[in-house]
Amino acid sequence: MQSEVQSMDAGALIAAVEELSHLEVVRWRDLGGSGTINIALEISDGTTFVARVHAPSTTRARVVAEQAVRRELARAGLPTVVPHALYRLGDGRLLELEPYVDAHDRMNTPDRLSAGYHLLAQLHAVMGRSSFPPAAAVVRHANHVHAQDAYRLTRAGVGRVLSWPHQDLHPFARAVADHIAQVDALEQPLNAAQVVQLVHGDYWDNNVLFTDEVPTAVLDFGFMGRRARIDDLALQFWFWLLEPDHDVPGPNDMGTLARLADAYDSGTDRPLSLDERAALPLAVARQPAWSIGRWVLELDEAAAVAHARTAAEELPTAQAILAALPDWQETLAPT
Repeated sequence: MQSEVQSMDAGALIAAVEELSHLEVVRWRDLGGSGTINIALEISDGTTFVARVHAPSTTRARVVAEQAVRRELARAGLPTVVPHALYRLGDGRLLELEPYVDAHDRMNTPDRLSAGYHLLAQLHAVMGRSSFPPAAAVVRHANHVHAQDAYRLTRAGVGRVLSWPHQDLHPFARAVADHIAQVDALEQPLNAAQVVQLVHGDYWDNNVLFTDEVPTAVLDFGFMGRRARIDDLALQFWFWLLEPDHDVPGPNDMGTLARLADAYDSGTDRPLSLDERAALPLAVARQPAWSIGRWVLELDEAAAVAHARTAAEELPTAQAILAALPDWQETLAPT
């Protein structure tokens, strides 16, 4: 996000990096980001680091926990980036330095998704069996709501939308409330059977980098938390369905999700259970709940209105899954 880098003053940030790390920066470029500032820094010996400045609300305990997870995954031979250092800036924000990974292919094709689901299972295996600091399990902001909280939070978000003078958004608010109520009723019998553990939380696209169709780096554990593991699978499939060239989901997508679930199972000694497979399309259909029940509640009004408009455009994707739920569940059932 170039405006965030500029507002912080890139020169001041680079000066702080040089003072804290004793590195000589010769050039930099903005890598964008959401909630954090990320810039690539080339130093005098030709090495490139990524400097990540966390939001003021991010605690040291949380960043240390994220680093502990990344180190454990790297020790297990998985392609995560081991942090180089952690500093505190003069304004109190935390600054991480880590090696820059020169890989530009993203997890946004069916073949890469399949490889990504296989790798995700391996990440889950390590994250589920290892001990990490308590802060690893708790995240303040994320693209997620638990199944048990989805309807309550959606109702709260709907209440905010209905309080706005934007009458065109009111039908969406009522529709999403009805949709999540249906999802909630169908998820309730399956909730107790879910495997709940530490998961990545934002395992999609530019956070999973590829080189020649091989996963090269898993980045950004900022949304990591403890939740049902299928929610990690559902989020990336939801974003896949929202790709610009995607139509309303149908039979081809059912087959794709089944293949991805099989790819996940191929990477773990704890395959998805029958109940997890039955719940997976419901978890995908639940995704609008974090837009309306988290971001619409937490953002300032202008940003919340904009987010609601985007969520309104996305709702038909979730509704189409719910409308054909028996077909999705039958396709996902193991043969």
